[in-house]
Amino acid sequence: MARYDDAKFGVIERRWFGLTQKCGGDAAAGFTFGTTDATKHIHVTRWYPKGPIKLLKFGYLTLATTSGGATVADYVPARVQVDGSNETSSDLEVRNSATQYSIGSVTGFTNAIVDAGSYITIKSATAVSDDGTDAKSATFSGTVAYFLDYTREFSTKWDR
Repeated sequence: MARYDDAKFGVIERRWFGLTQKCGGDAAAGFTFGTTDATKHIHVTRWYPKGPIKLLKFGYLTLATTSGGATVADYVPARVQVDGSNETSSDLEVRNSATQYSIGSVTGFTNAIVDAGSYITIKSATAVSDDGTDAKSATFSGTVAYFLDYTREFSTKWDR
């Protein structure tokens, strides 16, 4: 008997992190920059997807307009990591002056496959200027929700 399997048909799924109820999510609040240290945060410590999955896109939705402060920071780099590796996604640039409900995203993953039992971490780093210089003294503020687009990978272990 043939069974339907999302992996066989390449269904793209989106998983939101920090999407508020006001925007159709289930979180009480998004991820706010400038609350504890400048911008360096681990936003999502460990998310264990039902794997294996293939990562397609990593992005953000601005929930509250971002600002680079008086000492101008042009963007905050954010990154997806699989099992703590630094080599997973391209840097996502959470831009200064991103207006509410604007979206930014990147594709391109060094390691796009997330095996069953592996976890995903989402981090942001110190704000930088467009020439890539650290803007440690900048106060970058704003609130975002992150998302991951992925497809389930077919596994023969799922067949009976």
